[in-house]
Amino acid sequence: MRLTTRMPSLSNVTAGGTATLNAPIGRTYERMVFAFSGVTRAQMKDIKVVIDGKPVMEFADAEQVAALNKYYGRHDGAGFFTLWFVRPELNALEQQRVTGLGTGDRAGNGKISTLQFEIEIDAAAVDPKITANAIQSDPAPLGMINKVKRFTYSSATAGQFEIDNIPKGPRLCAIHFVKDAGDVSRVEVEQNSRKIVEGDKPLLQYLQKESGRTPQAKYLAVDFTQEGDVYQSIVTDPRQIQDQRFRLTLDTAGQVTVLVEYLDGFAGI
Repeated sequence: MRLTTRMPSLSNVTAGGTATLNAPIGRTYERMVFAFSGVTRAQMKDIKVVIDGKPVMEFADAEQVAALNKYYGRHDGAGFFTLWFVRPELNALEQQRVTGLGTGDRAGNGKISTLQFEIEIDAAAVDPKITANAIQSDPAPLGMINKVKRFTYSSATAGQFEIDNIPKGPRLCAIHFVKDAGDVSRVEVEQNSRKIVEGDKPLLQYLQKESGRTPQAKYLAVDFTQEGDVYQSIVTDPRQIQDQRFRLTLDTAGQVTVLVEYLDGFAGI
């Protein structure tokens, strides 16, 4: 049975503080919906989902959360942002639900110790207020997780920029390259010296739009599940993939943030 449940109050919801939600253990979390006022999305920073002390999702701010949701066609509205665990954009119902965040077993007994949500609030926020409601389904053990990991790189020059140290191990669903100028103009993905993706921004975004995605300003995605099939995610297990490279063409120098969406168990990266 699906429930819409008001969560306990977040602690330390103050300008310059880190707001923390200690979520109840037992049921399966499909998504967490945060309502806010007195603070902007850009002022809600370094957002993390932490299980037993281990971050499994991390975002620069709530604007980044909203950008990914818009890309996948998930609803977005003023005064709210949602952290999704299930994947409604996938075609098969069992695939949509496989990454629900299970915190118990069928008897409702907790199988993990803690589930926390952390949000750093900018010191410039005025009278911030944040509340949370969870959409939950029946208890289940923690299984596969849609992990979101964030990495930052910097290039001193325009032109080709290669990244060869994105952590390997889990299956890779999508990778999002974020640059303030929005000028990542081409991407190549190579595994074991074999190119598996190569395309400029217009082509990649055209293919994404064909699949119902909504590319976002400043973002360029390589989306292996854009056809709605999680089995199209790619293997990165080091026993099979010894070398993995992402070659970007940058129209200007500067910082590139990389958001990586993995399909992984808790014990992975």
